[in-house]
Amino acid sequence: MQKTNKSVRIMCEIGMISALGFVFDELQSILSRGIFINGGSIGFAMIAVLVMAFRRGWFPAVITGLIIGLLDVATSAQIIHPVQLLLDYIFPYAVVGIAGFLKPFFDKYDDKLSRILWLISGTIIGGLLKFLSHYLAGVIFWTDPTYFAWNLNEMNVYLYCFVYNIAFIGPSIVITAILLAILYLTAPRVLIEKDDIISREDIRNNEIQKVISISTLLVGSVLFIYYLIDYIRSYEDNSSPGYIDFDFNPDSMMISMLGLFLTVLGIISLITAYKQKFNSLVFTGSLTAISLISFIYCLARLIRMYVKEQDPSIYWIWFAVGLIFLSISCVLFIFKYLKAKKKSSTI
Repeated sequence: MQKTNKSVRIMCEIGMISALGFVFDELQSILSRGIFINGGSIGFAMIAVLVMAFRRGWFPAVITGLIIGLLDVATSAQIIHPVQLLLDYIFPYAVVGIAGFLKPFFDKYDDKLSRILWLISGTIIGGLLKFLSHYLAGVIFWTDPTYFAWNLNEMNVYLYCFVYNIAFIGPSIVITAILLAILYLTAPRVLIEKDDIISREDIRNNEIQKVISISTLLVGSVLFIYYLIDYIRSYEDNSSPGYIDFDFNPDSMMISMLGLFLTVLGIISLITAYKQKFNSLVFTGSLTAISLISFIYCLARLIRMYVKEQDPSIYWIWFAVGLIFLSISCVLFIFKYLKAKKKSSTI
């Protein structure tokens, strides 16, 4: 039971920390605007993924990084090829989460100095992997010297991509390592999770639980398949002499990913319902995390429309719908949590 409720907390943490990481990423992009014309920024957005890495391990951290990358695509993507989209936006924060493989070593030691050294090591490893992803995108897709932002045309593409990417990732590693160490010294519980035991409520009305699971599965499947097809069909080749530009609809991609999350949630919930182990706290917690991600995306797109001076009407509707779903899911989750906690205290 403790393991089941722990998964609820992890999923909620992924949603919240992903949203926080996305905000950090947008903030550092604003602060670095005009310096890195081809993309990139100096900041500490990696800290969100690293907190999850040392708090929960590599897998939740990688998922957190993937979500931040997907949200980043919605606001500031410069896409010239689908693989470049992965290397420049989807993978960079995700690979930072691989630092979570150091969590066992971090947990092994009790003294602060050793733990800080492991935090710094994880930051360096994660930052270098992020650098590698951007570097590969550069040497594969940004080989035309006319793309070079700093007029360093005398450099070959390999050296230029190294200099350009290390110029913002290097300082980001240093800043993130310092902030992560300060965070550990001032608020260690952020990085060291001590789970509280939350008893689950007894399984009731299993047929309703199955209906809820099947409905979630069907809705998620329809959204995933329909918008995945729409995303693929949204491809436009805006090629011009000497320039390649592949354009995809980011809205379709994001809705498709949310549909995939709902599909997975529906499958897992249906399996647990048939095994008489359905947990409404897990379900509502997962739904809240998905709703939070979709709400942050709607908010980002709405802001994007104003920045680009485009008509934001449709995104105001999205924002309102996202806020409603987030509010409902939060209320349900809080209700289930309080009910489970009350039941636990009476046992």
